[in-house]
Amino acid sequence: MIKKITFTITVFLVLVLSSVLGQDVLKIVPVDSKGVVYIKNLDDTYNDLKTVPTLKTLLLEPFNAELLISSFAQIYFNALKIDFQSFINQLDVDLAVFVQEPREKSYEFGFSIGPINNPEAFAKDLDKLLEPLKDYGLVFTPIVENIGGLSYLAMVQDKNLYSSSKKGVEDFEEIIYSDSGLYYRINTSDYQGEGYFYPKDGFLVGGGIGTANTESIDVTFVKSPQEVPFFGNMFFTSSLIPNDIANYSDLINIVVDYEIAEKLINSSKGIEVNADLQITDNLSEISNNNYLKLKTEVKVDDIIPILNENNIKHKKINENMLEFYIESETTNQNSGKTTVTQTFYVWKNEFLYVSVKNPDELQKVINTKPRLSENDLFNKLSQRIGIGDVAYVFVDLTPIFRNYVPNLKGQYGFLVNVTLVEKNKLKTDFIVQ
Repeated sequence: MIKKITFTITVFLVLVLSSVLGQDVLKIVPVDSKGVVYIKNLDDTYNDLKTVPTLKTLLLEPFNAELLISSFAQIYFNALKIDFQSFINQLDVDLAVFVQEPREKSYEFGFSIGPINNPEAFAKDLDKLLEPLKDYGLVFTPIVENIGGLSYLAMVQDKNLYSSSKKGVEDFEEIIYSDSGLYYRINTSDYQGEGYFYPKDGFLVGGGIGTANTESIDVTFVKSPQEVPFFGNMFFTSSLIPNDIANYSDLINIVVDYEIAEKLINSSKGIEVNADLQITDNLSEISNNNYLKLKTEVKVDDIIPILNENNIKHKKINENMLEFYIESETTNQNSGKTTVTQTFYVWKNEFLYVSVKNPDELQKVINTKPRLSENDLFNKLSQRIGIGDVAYVFVDLTPIFRNYVPNLKGQYGFLVNVTLVEKNKLKTDFIVQ
């Protein structure tokens, strides 16, 4: 009995000490940081990510991204005369990346890592690895700190700013829910929020709370999964339009050229994208089954100046519809270049639509497609995190993966939700299988 009690106490002390020591890296992070990203147990977090089917498939077999990246990394390390395996073995650490703002809209970056057995040697290796960043003005100075008899390393852009700052982000543990994972906190004049991502039970789960201007949000625009068709790979809907939609340009380009859509979306109060991505060896080839839907006061005639600005040929069909033509180059089997012209249609009824299909053709596709609520993976993920009332995006990667690996088993994809908690406060939930 005494042995059992002693063992129990020992385990308890180890867990407590691990929890305390695991956050020591935050003790050398400036309190006034405008943003902090904390990765707890860097090595464990990475290994745990490989238990998530989508990430495991990408990193290991059959796509083997880990092997590919490792091979390139070893070549790079050898060129710099750094022992690759020795460096990797030292990454059983915690890592925190932080941003300070000494002057408005002027940012200084830094990161802290540890515990490190030989921080001086590790700093020299890091300096070699970060050498290319010096061309962009990102020069880091190493600072070694001792906490509880263990060595930690901070790499900072502005040593004087860092040294004069109060250190220790003491309340970060409020958002730490696992022994591994990524956690963040943002505190700027434009946005305040915090969140997390960590692997759990074969899923990568995440969430966060943040502030935003919610006065213009119309949650009635966001339809339930029972009301919308699912074209096959991706569905995105939102009644909140971000101030900087450039971050979503790749998503928009799936349906229509971003340069055209930018002004339309900026003047909108709701957006919906539905797409069936049938990616081939030529990544520019996608299915014609897609559309962009906007809640906007913009009329068809308002689009013509945008097309003219971008030198895009177009033809007005009637007061509520026009078509325009995008030219692009593709490479044929003989490595020759071929110019392809794609016709797009724009029309306005209750909403504004952009699609490579005309209204009648698109309606026929919609009539033949199952509802989003009939997708097994969507149901599995939404049962765990719900469905957002401000926005949600679901991507089913299974058909895309099977395009490359026909006999691949399992389901792969992710769901992101945004929910209105109260005025000017939004909650985000995220899950990957």
